[in-house]
Amino acid sequence: MEFRYQAVDQKGQISEGSMDAKNERDVMRQLEQYQLIPVSIMAQQIEVLQPSKNSGRISQQSRTLVIRELATLLKAGVTLVEAVESIAQTHLDDGTGAAFTKMHTALRAGLNFSTALAESGLELPSYMMQLAAAGEFTGKLAEALDSGAAQMEYQAQIRQDTRNALIYPAILMMSGIAAVLLIFIVVVPKFTSMLNNNQSQLPELSRLVLELGVFVNGHLLELGIGLSALFLLVVSALSNAAVRLRLMETMSLLPGIGLWITDVEMGNWATMLGTLLTNRVPIVKSMELAEQSLRLVSLRHKMQRVGKEVCAGRKLADALQSNRTLSLTGINLIRVGERTSELAPMLKTLATLYETSTRERIKRFLIILEPLSILSIGGVIGVIMAAIMLAVTSMNNVIH
Repeated sequence: MEFRYQAVDQKGQISEGSMDAKNERDVMRQLEQYQLIPVSIMAQQIEVLQPSKNSGRISQQSRTLVIRELATLLKAGVTLVEAVESIAQTHLDDGTGAAFTKMHTALRAGLNFSTALAESGLELPSYMMQLAAAGEFTGKLAEALDSGAAQMEYQAQIRQDTRNALIYPAILMMSGIAAVLLIFIVVVPKFTSMLNNNQSQLPELSRLVLELGVFVNGHLLELGIGLSALFLLVVSALSNAAVRLRLMETMSLLPGIGLWITDVEMGNWATMLGTLLTNRVPIVKSMELAEQSLRLVSLRHKMQRVGKEVCAGRKLADALQSNRTLSLTGINLIRVGERTSELAPMLKTLATLYETSTRERIKRFLIILEPLSILSIGGVIGVIMAAIMLAVTSMNNVIH
């Protein structure tokens, strides 16, 4: 709570000011520490920010920008409460303002920043809460928030690059599906009379394609409704965080793609641990916070065992090697970091290696995906046309 006071110093001069305190007695105690005699103390009426009615979903870019803005204000020497209040007032007309208004209220109520951030409704990644807690722990909140914003920007860039690269293959697939449906709806029905007239003479492939064409034309409405429902069901399921985590756990068990997912997770872990150690968070506390950034339950359990071994006095590199969590290159980097007392820089180097590896895998995957899409669609259309040509050929043979 904020109080306005008047006090007299030892020279008899009157000074005025304001301070945050729990009550008037706390104000008097603080004034006595500065050798001031209180004359009057009055509680200030705090203006309560009114959240915007427009508290819709906040975009990923807006969340990243507002965290950058908060970090910039803190670096400029603005107090945390004032910085949060300033952002809330600046964004009163959107969801960001509503979130920061909640945060401002929570801070005024005495909650720490990491708790207020978690309850604000900003929907930030879990590692942001961990970085905020680390920043409070070390007194370097601005640097911690800046690091978190940089990580958010990196992940957003990876998603954007992947989406951009998938546009062309997606167009190819949609065009191919449209072409196949057009053939089934327009072309295949013209040859369905062969099923009744020359069914015994038709090749098996031709008969299957023509029967499928008859089925598609006879159930267009049902198929359209079914495919639409399936699409909506998949979109709804993927929007659920729990479903996405289960899907990720399942995919992590597959050869090839499982290694890809594991590398992404370990890259995030290395980035988080390196950032925490840079901010002078003790290694045990850093490992606890970095562990929570892992989404794969299997990896989290391994890191819990690693943390227990480190607490027991074992070196980090040895604990990671025994639990098979990193590649030999990663183990060697961490071992060198421990020997030279440069563990944080080595972890950031390891994170960079994982990021580079992830980008290269994405590029290779997309390079392979494009020709595979063309070959798949071309193969399906080729099979349909071959079936029709075989049917025509068999009919000509019967006529001759």
